[in-house]
Amino acid sequence: MFAVIKTGGKQYKVAVGDVLSIEKLEAEAGSTVTFDTVLMHGGDGGMTVGTPVVEGAVVTGEILEQYRGKKVIAFKKRRRKHSSQTRKGHRQNLTRVRIQGIPGDADGSAAKAAKPAKAAPAKEAASASAGSKPGNLIDGAVADGDDLSKLPGIGEVTASALNDIGVHHYSQFTDWGPAEWEFIQNHIDENVKGTIEINRASIVVQANKLIETRAAASEE
Repeated sequence: MFAVIKTGGKQYKVAVGDVLSIEKLEAEAGSTVTFDTVLMHGGDGGMTVGTPVVEGAVVTGEILEQYRGKKVIAFKKRRRKHSSQTRKGHRQNLTRVRIQGIPGDADGSAAKAAKPAKAAPAKEAASASAGSKPGNLIDGAVADGDDLSKLPGIGEVTASALNDIGVHHYSQFTDWGPAEWEFIQNHIDENVKGTIEINRASIVVQANKLIETRAAASEE
């Protein structure tokens, strides 16, 4: 399923789980935002095209963070006898959003229902297919935890859910194998609204980069 939405004067083709940067929205990280300017949506069963928008169709998303984009330099020079030149910099305010629901899959429930581990009636059957609990989880509160929302695809709500089971540091992510990642994904699915697929490779790369940056800063 996909949808084409319009926000901030631009159009975006999105699907559940996509993370995109858009013009700033006035809302806090972790809150839910609704896009009601849907130009088109559809999937294998066909498409619905708006005229110009699809009446009643909405796309929902979770705000991951508010941030500023890279600086853009504008340089102007007038070639005259008394020439003048100006140089200005601009950083656009942006919002990073993860798409949670689109028409036809309003809250990710269809994707969630496809996971048999959650539907298993017996507790033993569910735990058997939920992966292996990581051995490096931390019991109790942590005062010096890392900002997990800096990792790709993890917002404030997901970071809080990870803190609840003892995930507080970037280094913990780099130690997990496939079974541990499956456990983490199942925990997120059960405790964070919507369907959120975490990307193991991207998170490990970013976690290592953040660890290296911090180490370099401490040596200076």
